[in-house]
Amino acid sequence: MNVYKLTWKVSKDTLKIIVNKNADAKMQRELENRTNKDENTLISRRRVFGSYALVGTQRAEYLQFKQDKKLSLSEATLDYLYSLKQLQNDNLAKFFGIQCNDDNMPTLTVLHTLVERGTLEEFCLDRDFEMNETFKSAFMRDMLKGLNYLHKGPIAHHGFLQASTCLIDINWVLKLTLYGVSNFICDAFDSTNVKLLDHAAPMISYPQYVCFPPEHIKEYDPTGKLPPRIVRGSQKGDMYCVGMILYMMIEREDPFMLIHSLERPNPNLVKDIIDNGKMPRVADEHNPEAKLLQKCQECWNRNPEERPDVRKILETIAIVYPTAKGNLVDQMMKMNEKYAAELEEMVSIRTQDLALAQVATMKLLNEMLPAAVAEDLKNGIVREPRSYESATVMFVQICEFNALMKKSTPNQTIMFLNDVFDQFDNVIKNHDAYKVETTGETYMVASGVPEENEGRHVYEIAEMSLEIREVSYRYKLSYNPSYVLRVRIGFHMGPIAAGVIGIRSPRYCLFGDTVNFASRMQSNSAPNQIQTSEITANLLMASKMYTFKKRGYVHVKGKGDVKCFWLNQHVHEGENGEPPLTHSVQMPSTSSEIKGVDETAIMHPLRKV
Repeated sequence: MNVYKLTWKVSKDTLKIIVNKNADAKMQRELENRTNKDENTLISRRRVFGSYALVGTQRAEYLQFKQDKKLSLSEATLDYLYSLKQLQNDNLAKFFGIQCNDDNMPTLTVLHTLVERGTLEEFCLDRDFEMNETFKSAFMRDMLKGLNYLHKGPIAHHGFLQASTCLIDINWVLKLTLYGVSNFICDAFDSTNVKLLDHAAPMISYPQYVCFPPEHIKEYDPTGKLPPRIVRGSQKGDMYCVGMILYMMIEREDPFMLIHSLERPNPNLVKDIIDNGKMPRVADEHNPEAKLLQKCQECWNRNPEERPDVRKILETIAIVYPTAKGNLVDQMMKMNEKYAAELEEMVSIRTQDLALAQVATMKLLNEMLPAAVAEDLKNGIVREPRSYESATVMFVQICEFNALMKKSTPNQTIMFLNDVFDQFDNVIKNHDAYKVETTGETYMVASGVPEENEGRHVYEIAEMSLEIREVSYRYKLSYNPSYVLRVRIGFHMGPIAAGVIGIRSPRYCLFGDTVNFASRMQSNSAPNQIQTSEITANLLMASKMYTFKKRGYVHVKGKGDVKCFWLNQHVHEGENGEPPLTHSVQMPSTSSEIKGVDETAIMHPLRKV
């Protein structure tokens, strides 16, 4: 067996299932709809998860089964799973992999990237959410683009296409999840290798089950009496499911009207669907979306070969929604710009509304891009990628995060990260810098990009590193008063390439050796220490504003032995909890890690941290 074909396999040691016992369906609806009237619901809405998986530090959606026997994976299956792992598309949630065949862990777990905002099913059935043609057309196009990518690739089908497996991310982009695994799971069921977990909640509801293609339901349950379960999939089966999803988006109701019904489901419904061709009710009354409903009926044709393909559905969407073009972010920006233009004609009486509309547009852009880049984009200017001769990048990592996470509930963990990173954000607001991203417990900041600042970037980052460390000293964790926040900080200055990556979900990204070097400075640093490279330290020391101490030579991956320095050594608490002036601290080291350490502090005029 080729090792490269096992990139999809998730180790049991990296997998953890997090269960939120308080997140029942009622609580989830209440929390999702609990929005302050002054807040923008498009930004604030988030899902509440009953459970999710952690793969390392990354969160994932999952399907889990009890594995009674080990799976025998053929060469064709290995090739298929390897191809599934390689898929990359804006409208697909990334496939993490599968955990299976592990000793002392008799489960089979299918994992995809977790998407936070909500499912398409939740939005369709939420009557308080105004799903106008802007949302409908954008979500429909996103779904079909993701599906078209699957159909034209080696996976060839989705197989588990439901409104509940169409996820909306924080940028309002629809992503398909749990794709390409239905046949694999059905094979495992049919060979009795796996079964549903004992006492587990139903994996799919009855209203979802009856939306599967009848030809595939019949393969599993020709009697219509078996409990709901995942069924096999195919391209033509996907098009049947497309019709069900489009119907739900137009009618704002599940196709067979079971979710809001007070009566028990008709036990003969599945038989009616399989044998009698029962379909959702489509009214004869005039409807501006009638052409799309007609396509839904064509998708439900009991002859799979006569169902329309993705291209024909997209053509109908363009006819039904002629003014709605592009993805949701594009349409929202156009709507805000149009609204702002109309308000300008009534500026004397509507000045406040105009300002709110402009703020809403910029707030949406500033969530994704630096302010200067967002302003250019608003003005129709596409900023070209470019190189910077010198900029400074800093990484800050929370120490012992995994240990704290094991002792905390999911809600406490998220509240902790939000609280800490919010305090870091407050530090950055007072400096000429840009928060690039947060990944797990790591926080990345840059100065000198996208706007150059005449060499001030290294001083800005140095100041921020000291202030962020001070924040960590003062931090108190409400639910664990004995917890001490420690951070590991590293930064480096040098040349950088930067630019906006992505059309649908643009992000301002940094590239180059400087980014990698800064990351190594952080990962090789010590708790509550700020480590930097020799070239960066020399420049700061020349200003005679900082206190440094030689750490010595540190082995850095990809660089060999590198001379490193501590910026303003660790500050211990003095009497009454007040920190004294900076002083040197003997750091533990090993001969393999640090070579030729010079313990003599390089002193410049002393500076308080």
